[in-house]
Amino acid sequence: MDTHSVQDARASLEEDLGRFVREHALVADPYPLFVWLRQNAPVAEVYGVRLLTRYQDVVEGYRNQLFSRRRGVELEAAAHPSGGPVDETVQKAHQASFNMMINLDEPDHKRVRQILEIAFKPTRVVMWKQRIEAITDELVDRVAGKVRFDFRREIAFPLPERVICELMGVPIEDHALWSRWSETVVDFTNKLDLTAEESAAVLDAHRGFYLYFKELIEKRRDSLSDDLVSVLIRAEGEEGRLTELEMLGSLQMLIEAGHETTANLVCNGMYTLLKHPEQYELLREDPDLAPAAVEEMLRYASPAHRSLLRVALDDVAMSNGFVPKGCPILMQLNAANRDPAIFEEPESFDIRRKANRHIAFAAGPHFCLGNQLARMEAESIFRAIATRLPRLELVEEPKFRRTNVRALESLVVRKA
Repeated sequence: MDTHSVQDARASLEEDLGRFVREHALVADPYPLFVWLRQNAPVAEVYGVRLLTRYQDVVEGYRNQLFSRRRGVELEAAAHPSGGPVDETVQKAHQASFNMMINLDEPDHKRVRQILEIAFKPTRVVMWKQRIEAITDELVDRVAGKVRFDFRREIAFPLPERVICELMGVPIEDHALWSRWSETVVDFTNKLDLTAEESAAVLDAHRGFYLYFKELIEKRRDSLSDDLVSVLIRAEGEEGRLTELEMLGSLQMLIEAGHETTANLVCNGMYTLLKHPEQYELLREDPDLAPAAVEEMLRYASPAHRSLLRVALDDVAMSNGFVPKGCPILMQLNAANRDPAIFEEPESFDIRRKANRHIAFAAGPHFCLGNQLARMEAESIFRAIATRLPRLELVEEPKFRRTNVRALESLVVRKA
């Protein structure tokens, strides 16, 4: 390749990088860009943000307390216009959102996480296995007689919706109230240039969550049970435990993580299987590969593209670069999960992959609290797909939503 060709290739990649950071859904296939970044600029600077793409750096970034998520969420708030008047309710809703566990630094993060971990102990999560399988069977029964159906709408989203509603002890109809809020918040998180209308939609979503959970908590105080809301209420009054805003923020976080992210894991995983028919056939021949298949789906098509924004509290020397004090950083999970330094043949989708050390659920203190539940739901669905449904095929190539996570608009399939 001559000098001009190299320069042209570099300019094209840098243009893609800028588009990806600003709105990554516009880059249909970012993985060639990640290959270049890992090799040439593992701690790349774009729009004043450092982008980490190597596995080792991403793990270091999650574990290093000098990278502050609290400062990151403050920077996000300062960068976005309000989109309208901010009344007292919106102010409190914002404060509740800021006080989500995922937005806290230590020691507050650890304090809140220890409370939430009560509801996600392995012994409690495993008790959900039978119920998850029952819901899965119901959903499969509904599509079994159809020639074609939207996998996203009829399988991928209903299961986590049902599970999170039952986990919180609320009617399934309530998911219609907060699913739109959840999508709005997830769609615009980390977007660098929200319009006034988009900012107003985010404010409305936070307001909706705040009012919904405030009313729910007030009602639940008179009838405590074994659900997640009751667990948090019992913890609220203990010294050094949850404040009301931390409780409200935690419930909103669990809706967004427990509903949206798990659904996208399932939907993306099915799409990946459909694009790799030989792997689909392996799963059909051996449904016991479902757990390994889910791990490979998490690695190959990570539902969360990247971390939430963080800010360096001091100069930080990384293994492969340097981040100056005050600089924002983003850690690219789906780039790290294809790092050849960690994974053999990383660009290949292989449901028999051994020792799959992916970090789709992040790493360190911020490792996903609900990872076991998400895995259980996905495994249940893909085992059912392998055993109870005929071979499926794509009706049309789906489009990715313009959102902060890897999410399809729909996934229409038919029986092959």
